[in-house]
Amino acid sequence: MSIEARTADESSAAAVRVLVVDDDDVGARELSDSLTAAGYQVALVPDSAGALARLAQGAPELAIVGLDLADGASLAVIRALKRQSGHAIHVVVLTLSRDERRHAEAFEAGSDDVVVKPAVMSDLLRRVAAAMRSRKAFVEIRVAKEVADRRMAYGAEAGALLAHDLNNGLAVALLNVQFLRDTLTLDADETDAIEATIRSLRRMSSLVTNFVDIARFEDAEVTPMVAPAQVHAMLTAVLDVSAASLARDVTIEVSCEPDLAGRFDLALIERVLHNLVGNAARYCNPGGALSLTARRWDSAGGVEISVTNSGPQIPEAIRPHLFEKFVRGSGGKRGMGLYFCRLVAESHGGSVEHEATPIGPRFIVRLPGRG
Repeated sequence: MSIEARTADESSAAAVRVLVVDDDDVGARELSDSLTAAGYQVALVPDSAGALARLAQGAPELAIVGLDLADGASLAVIRALKRQSGHAIHVVVLTLSRDERRHAEAFEAGSDDVVVKPAVMSDLLRRVAAAMRSRKAFVEIRVAKEVADRRMAYGAEAGALLAHDLNNGLAVALLNVQFLRDTLTLDADETDAIEATIRSLRRMSSLVTNFVDIARFEDAEVTPMVAPAQVHAMLTAVLDVSAASLARDVTIEVSCEPDLAGRFDLALIERVLHNLVGNAARYCNPGGALSLTARRWDSAGGVEISVTNSGPQIPEAIRPHLFEKFVRGSGGKRGMGLYFCRLVAESHGGSVEHEATPIGPRFIVRLPGRG
């Protein structure tokens, strides 16, 4: 073996424990001596009983197992090694047999490599070193994943606590500001200021609630409470809340049969519409129009609800990603509102889509009647 190859092997061998299980005394001893010289910590046993006794003391990182043990328990040893350590251990099988079926049995038992004797020792050491480099990379990835999982768990817990405290504070602020609006005598400017504050508080509260519920939807912790609902009454209620955020010269249109009914979670779909109507109000052009339309969608009692506003179209580069998490909008801001809408619609077995109409963007929510 060259000095360069030996150095490379030794650099990957440091502190690696190797279990050699083989009853070929001469070959096993030669292999053990070569591995020890390369820097590995080697334990040599001649049979399956010795191997299992060693396993009880702790699993090695590498095992080299003779497939032709006299006690016939080679496959049992391989299975025991893999059962104890899984992907954390690399198992190499040495055999005199060239029978492919025998090799297949070794792989099925959990072996990672099969080497036919007589093996060139330098080649075998290089294969072992390569296996240990792969194992090291596997361990590093696993550790990195564990660290990332811990950070994600901490972030989720911290986010939930923060959202809870924010929601409580926003609720108190909103109630107090509404109380002042309803009890004080205010001039026009003061009324405008307090209404703007109420709208901001409501929007912040909605953003916090969306943040919490998105995490719950992603963890499959939310199941829509589907029940009969009156669509026209829902649209009216949504507009009553959103009307104050519309410019005074914007025309509001509602097209929905008075008795149109659907089956969905009323609270969740109202929040979807608050998101869509809020966006429409924000981007509607001065003197423009905002319309809500609802109609029967399918024979099973499904409904289709659309929100359209006049004004600039959504840039084409953004459209394919509109309903993704944290998509960056035309103003450079990232949001979760449309992602929340998608999660809610899909949880009902429905969908939400965007289309560019001649007057402006339209968002369409389709909800099936089953449930």
